[in-house]
Amino acid sequence: MNWSTVRELVKINILYSNPQTVTAVKRKQEKNPRKNFSTYKSVIRQQIFLSLFFAVIYIFMYANLNFKHYPGYFSFYTAIFFIMATLNAFSAMYSIFYESDDVKLYAHLPIKSSELYLAKVISSFGMGVTFLMPLLSLFFIAYWQMAGLFVAIIATVIVFGILFTASTVLALYVNSLVGGLIVRSNHRKLISTVLMSLSTIGAVGTILYMNVVNSKNIGSDSLTIPDRPIIPYFRGFYDVVNAPFSLAALLNFYLPLVVLLGLMIGLVKWAMPNYYQSTLYASPKKAKTKKQTKKTSKSSASLTKMMLHHHLSTLQNATLLTQTYVMPLIYVVVFLTPMLTNGFTLAKVSTDYFGIALLVGVILGTTCAMPTTLLGVGISLEKENYNFLRSLPLNFKAFLVQKFVVLAGLQALVPACVYLVVGLVFLQLNVLLMLAFLVGLCAMIVVQGQLMYWRDYRNLNLLWQDVTQLFNRHSGQWLAFAIMMAAYLLGGGLAVGLVILGNITQQILLINMTLSIVLLVLALISQILISHKFWKKISH
Repeated sequence: MNWSTVRELVKINILYSNPQTVTAVKRKQEKNPRKNFSTYKSVIRQQIFLSLFFAVIYIFMYANLNFKHYPGYFSFYTAIFFIMATLNAFSAMYSIFYESDDVKLYAHLPIKSSELYLAKVISSFGMGVTFLMPLLSLFFIAYWQMAGLFVAIIATVIVFGILFTASTVLALYVNSLVGGLIVRSNHRKLISTVLMSLSTIGAVGTILYMNVVNSKNIGSDSLTIPDRPIIPYFRGFYDVVNAPFSLAALLNFYLPLVVLLGLMIGLVKWAMPNYYQSTLYASPKKAKTKKQTKKTSKSSASLTKMMLHHHLSTLQNATLLTQTYVMPLIYVVVFLTPMLTNGFTLAKVSTDYFGIALLVGVILGTTCAMPTTLLGVGISLEKENYNFLRSLPLNFKAFLVQKFVVLAGLQALVPACVYLVVGLVFLQLNVLLMLAFLVGLCAMIVVQGQLMYWRDYRNLNLLWQDVTQLFNRHSGQWLAFAIMMAAYLLGGGLAVGLVILGNITQQILLINMTLSIVLLVLALISQILISHKFWKKISH
């Protein structure tokens, strides 16, 4: 094992673990071309900062509990952060091992398979350890409560190292099995996008679930909080300090430790030496070619179907789908979750508030049509296809219109379905109010989406390497933040003010009718201006 080679390979592969940071460093280099930037050092610095941040930020959750009497909560927190860390590590590993597509470059160099494999594993450590860092604080506090300061320091270091190893090994096996199947598939890009999106949603979902649990304990005395069920395996990290020679410690700590050692030996004996072979010779299965038959269907219908398939094929990016669907919903879910757990409903809200429901839909629709969503980058996603399509004897304006319709439909579909379920099932909102809300939501996505689409058309970038470059064009992230703040503060303030005004004047129906008419007029004026300034100026 040549460790100098491994070190240099780590410097290269760590760039694949976090493309967003690499893009940010490149932007700094463009602004300051004379200043030297070390990209891999910038990535490492950010990972260290995030790790320290996560180690501190969750301490408040542990301060209210004496874990000596709460093994259930100890195992619960350990399991939650272990799952998040493993999902995060898997995402980083998949990008490093498979998305980098660099194995063929090293195969002809004097670099051993084990050296490259080890370098890629080490490169993923920073992303994997970030979500484990809260457990460093948890272990130290819990072990101090159970056995004193001296034992807490030693036990925390040892146990944290074991858990980090377990998370890494599990992520490696999942990466090898799932990644190996994906690279052999003819739909590699689609499957990988769905998988990465589910991984992100899973990590976010565990955080939200943990926040729900913690919200129930706020304000409660530590002696009156009921303990949670103890989770097998994860309870072992409690038992090894509280009762190191018990049967529970044997079954949940020592035996899994032996299994972990066996899995590590399997990686060293099987995965590391055969990495070149398993990657280079993994190729998609060739699809059987079907004999072409004459079709009597209209050529326009087949062209429409083909273009629809083309539009969908450009969206296979996990980061883009996460920004489009997950991020706009997170803030709403975080806000609603504590309310729903306390039995909050809107069942008694009068249908006279249909205007307010329409306004709330407009507010949330604003956050669903940002520069960082499908409509904000849709045209630039074409890359080299853009100029190729313009050279064809096609109605290019019709192509852009069709693309917008497809993107707007996809943009509105998921939020509308989520809010429909939340509104009718959980909030028990009246059907008429729900309908008004959905009209406002979809109308705002269409109107503001055209502005974002227009912005993408004006700031077209066909040479991007990572989709985050499109998000950051002309301060796109700051624009998204400003739009969100304006929507929540101004729109939310207007909604609250109108509700108060209606209760004072007892003219609720009149106020809501006036509000609805004003919103409708503003939407029509906006659409006329967009049509005149944008759509009519696009050449055929």
